[in-house]
Amino acid sequence: MLRTILLVSAFVLLAPGLALAQLVELEGRYWFTSLDARVRVDSDSLSGTNVDFKDDLGIDDDDAPGVRLTFGLPLNNKIRLAYTFLKFDSNTTLDQTINFNGSTFGAGTQVGSDLEIHYGRLGWIWQPIAIPGILKLGPMVDLKGVVIDANIETRNVTPSTEEGKELGLILPTIGAALDFTAIPKVDLFAEISGLPAGSLGHVLDAEAGIRINPLPFFTISAGYRIFDVKIEHSDDSAKARLHGPFVGASVRF
Repeated sequence: MLRTILLVSAFVLLAPGLALAQLVELEGRYWFTSLDARVRVDSDSLSGTNVDFKDDLGIDDDDAPGVRLTFGLPLNNKIRLAYTFLKFDSNTTLDQTINFNGSTFGAGTQVGSDLEIHYGRLGWIWQPIAIPGILKLGPMVDLKGVVIDANIETRNVTPSTEEGKELGLILPTIGAALDFTAIPKVDLFAEISGLPAGSLGHVLDAEAGIRINPLPFFTISAGYRIFDVKIEHSDDSAKARLHGPFVGASVRF
């Protein structure tokens, strides 16, 4: 449901600007992430364990693809739609007993686990502070949507036990974006956006890097990104922090 709401919201908000777009840029990215994630899911009869997906379930770091579509508008405005998908999985033998979503997975049990993170964002960036050809700086407003889907299943046991939980958060955020042209065809960039949402959780996304424009319609980029999210629903919670370098390439038309 959360994913459907994000898609509908994106269409409604983007539609008026498409006809005014002066430039369209499609960018693909690959993010080399390091993960720190914890999930706790209670039930009516059993308090959940605060499960560390690395220490308790043996999940390793993995890499993530992402895509961004940007519409350039007059007066240093642009609208951006972005999506990143992350998936981590593992098979391990538990060192301690885990209570998750009403089921108990005892110490010594072989389990398989997976963690999926869907992250979409629809943003407006306006950079009124500008030195043509050198500097652009200004605020950005995002509508961010995050879904964290965690699953644990016993292995080599009949009958098997499988439990899963999906937690989601939609949150408007504010921030700033900077672009600086160091030398012709080489740009430095940085942006940060986020917002605490009290008992609902929080979300923060920040990155900095370099863009090189070898051709008028083609750009390659590299940088470092940090993403931090916490989602709370009643007594259930999920936290994930990801960071690491990324590379990307984009075409403009």
